[in-house]
Amino acid sequence: MGRKLRYANATERQRACRARAKLATKPKPSAAPRKGQKLSRPKKLEVFEDGIRDLLAEYEDWLEQIPASLMGTAQAEALSATIEALTGAADLLGGICVPRGFGRD
Repeated sequence: MGRKLRYANATERQRACRARAKLATKPKPSAAPRKGQKLSRPKKLEVFEDGIRDLLAEYEDWLEQIPASLMGTAQAEALSATIEALTGAADLLGGICVPRGFGRD
């Protein structure tokens, strides 16, 4: 009198697990324009800033996952320099106030 089996065999269970994992890591939709559609300049700037912030998060995660034995190596120093540069670029892009033009400022 145990639990009812959800899956008939290990293959079905693995297939369901992979489907759940694929749904969990679904990438967010990009702000890329559709074919024949142009992005406005402020929207382009927003897309660039989002891309840089995504890269920054990836590099920070990478640096956090480096083992303690590799923290003083050239790779760790390069990662730190990259993070600093990306932080500066993201702050610079975030601080830009784009003119809207034609009396809409």
